[in-house]
Amino acid sequence: MNSSKILKITTILIVSAFYIFSILLAAEVLFRINSQYKPSGIAYDKNLGWRFVKGLRVRRYSMARKKTISFSTNSIGFRDKEHSIKKDEAIKRIMFLGDSYTAGDFVSDEEIFTKLFAQKINVRNEYDVMNISCSAWATDQELLFLQNEGTKYRPDYIFLIIAPNDIRATYVKGFFVLGANNSLKRNKFPSVSWKERFCWFLSNRSSFYQFLQKEMLKTTFGNFDNIFSHFTVFWHIAGAPSIDAPLFLKEVPDEVKKSYDLFKATLLEINNLCIQKKCKLILTVMPTKMEFNHELRNDLYQPGNASNYVKRIALEYDIKFLDLFSNLQKEDNPLRIFIPEEFHLSPEGHSWIAQELYSFFKTLKY
Repeated sequence: MNSSKILKITTILIVSAFYIFSILLAAEVLFRINSQYKPSGIAYDKNLGWRFVKGLRVRRYSMARKKTISFSTNSIGFRDKEHSIKKDEAIKRIMFLGDSYTAGDFVSDEEIFTKLFAQKINVRNEYDVMNISCSAWATDQELLFLQNEGTKYRPDYIFLIIAPNDIRATYVKGFFVLGANNSLKRNKFPSVSWKERFCWFLSNRSSFYQFLQKEMLKTTFGNFDNIFSHFTVFWHIAGAPSIDAPLFLKEVPDEVKKSYDLFKATLLEINNLCIQKKCKLILTVMPTKMEFNHELRNDLYQPGNASNYVKRIALEYDIKFLDLFSNLQKEDNPLRIFIPEEFHLSPEGHSWIAQELYSFFKTLKY
């Protein structure tokens, strides 16, 4: 093939590529305008399963609250400001670890209780408050984050914000299992093919791909339907009114007992890591709506089971514990802290949690 033919073919390929790129770019701009097809906010993570997409800056409409909320993440994928790994020795660092309650599902960035707590505690700029949380995370992922990344930030205090469903999800997901003498053993990480990870990547970055998914491909990459097909977080216990009701049964089934045992081992591993790194661990259990709205029948269920279980562990191992469940029981209207159409915290709930955390933290004598 002579040089003129090679030049002609090369020119055709370049022009074709340019037109294809232009069409794709135009399609992306068009679908970015349409709020139905916004890129996904959840990204695949090879160490943790998933986390929020890094560097998000979006506003989205909340059906539960019937208003638009702001949602942003920092450069490591959490709803928080930026934090340097290098720490100012004159400032104490407080790290919050949690799931969707701590991440602030259904509230704007400025309404999250960690942000409100930081405002209360930082009158003299003595503390650096970190929010390390993600929707649907459990205590196993929080342990993995500490092992892989978290201790690099050298926190002085760690608030582990436990949701009762952490006990279920940690067990069912199987990232860890119990070994000999109830020791914690790392399990094989679920396999996710490169093709699926690439589709997840596209869903995080392209509105046009989201359009193709929804209207043509009928796939769900980048949302929790797809995540939970790889990382199982639900158990199936017959007769329960909801997925987490078995955690509060007075007569505890064997599967629930096993989940509590694994959760305890996970919790103690976090405590051991904190001891090694000279960091103070503080435990609390997030009250749930079902414990206060009469969803759980008195003859079968005991609200506060999860909180009381963690409280006993804290007493046994000399770990500080904030009893949010008991404190909420003292309120005239406990349900006010939850979104009426949802089970997560309302802005008022985040404000209440922030005040409880602040009042408790001030009493600590370290």
